[in-house]
Amino acid sequence: SREAGLPFAMAPCWVLRDVRMSAPTAAGSPSRGLDIFYELASRAGLGIGPRVTTPILQREILEALAPHGDPAQRVPASVAERVDALCEQLEARSPVSKPATRGIQALEGRWRVRYSNAPPPSNGALGPFVGEAYQLVNVDSQTYSNQLVLLGGLLDVTLQADFTPSSDTSLRVAFRTLTLSLGGLSLPPVQFPAGTERTWLLTFTDDDFRVVRAGVDGGKSTVRDVGLIPKGEGEAADSYLFVLTRAPKLLPASAGDGAVAQLKAELLAACEGTRRGAGADAAAVRAVGDAMLRLAEAAQQRDSASSDLLLGGWDIAWTTEAELLALTDKGFLGLACEGASQTISRASDGTYRLDNSIDFDGGYLRVGSTCEPSAIGNKV
Repeated sequence: SREAGLPFAMAPCWVLRDVRMSAPTAAGSPSRGLDIFYELASRAGLGIGPRVTTPILQREILEALAPHGDPAQRVPASVAERVDALCEQLEARSPVSKPATRGIQALEGRWRVRYSNAPPPSNGALGPFVGEAYQLVNVDSQTYSNQLVLLGGLLDVTLQADFTPSSDTSLRVAFRTLTLSLGGLSLPPVQFPAGTERTWLLTFTDDDFRVVRAGVDGGKSTVRDVGLIPKGEGEAADSYLFVLTRAPKLLPASAGDGAVAQLKAELLAACEGTRRGAGADAAAVRAVGDAMLRLAEAAQQRDSASSDLLLGGWDIAWTTEAELLALTDKGFLGLACEGASQTISRASDGTYRLDNSIDFDGGYLRVGSTCEPSAIGNKV
């Protein structure tokens, strides 16, 4: 927890969540070796820049789009070309080899459209209005819905569709209905003509980020048929680009700032008396874990890893890291531990630094390192 107040950045439980959910790169793995090589070569001035990684590419895509709204609109051609080029680099790194078949479960859940060069409303706009565009995928039923929320929720446009795999890396989607809701009142759904279909090319998919290329690919197109876009536009299967990031689950209506503050207090109370986790029994571990999950669910903080709230100094209230607990609980060379903290900072060139500190009675131990927040999600 930060010494002054407790802004929610998952710091009290972030260490625990990181240990539980993110396996560190093995010391002898090829990926780790490449990371070390690139960093040392860069520091030695050998003309080799830092290794471009998946999180860096994701962050650069979102940063390029950020000045143009969320979802990005009226993106200049130069920016669109840069985003496309970055997406091509990202697509070469997709960790899911067969996203439409064996790896299709990765699509499950709620996603937010951050950018598309497809015609409205797929790009998050409807006439002069720009809203929040979401996609909710249900893998088991092979259905999805595209939802565009406009005017602060006063107007809601929802497209229902289903999909079937057409290859290991592509889906054929069929539009079924379009429903408008105004002020909470839903109008009768409009049926799409038979054959209103699209192809999705699932070019990049991971836990928190998707790149999809799509096109009519032989199907009917209502916007094209009525003359809103030129004949032949969007025909190729890769005509349009979509960038999506994982969206949080819908916030329960009962949750709010007061509930989050209460859950923070409950989490810290669960950590009290455990000597930062060293003296925790099974019941205490369950209590802290349950409190963490309740707080994360209520706060619904999007993209917490890249949030500025993560920056600054944090006291370590709880951890399961054995090495740290050995020092904080047993001391070092007879010196008792007086505190443990973590500082996360960002340099002017955009790189991040992580410094861990353990203070002893008469000395201290500092461990400095770099870190790389994911552009989306909660992984660092």
